[in-house]
Amino acid sequence: MANHKKTQRPRKARKPLPKVGSRADNAYRLEHSRRDVVDFGLGGGRRGLGGRIIAAIVVGLLLLGVLGLILFT
Repeated sequence: MANHKKTQRPRKARKPLPKVGSRADNAYRLEHSRRDVVDFGLGGGRRGLGGRIIAAIVVGLLLLGVLGLILFT
């Protein structure tokens, strides 16, 4: 806290992690891994719209690549 400036927001309190191998640890890891899987690729804001557009562009480029390979070989 020596470098803590008055203009900055105060730090959040840290919650200690449960001991490794305990039931609390298993529950914690399961909850956080599920949250990571659900949130994977979603950048917030308009949830899913940007990802769908990017996925459509990638699929289109892949189809053009396959079509190009078929036509030029």
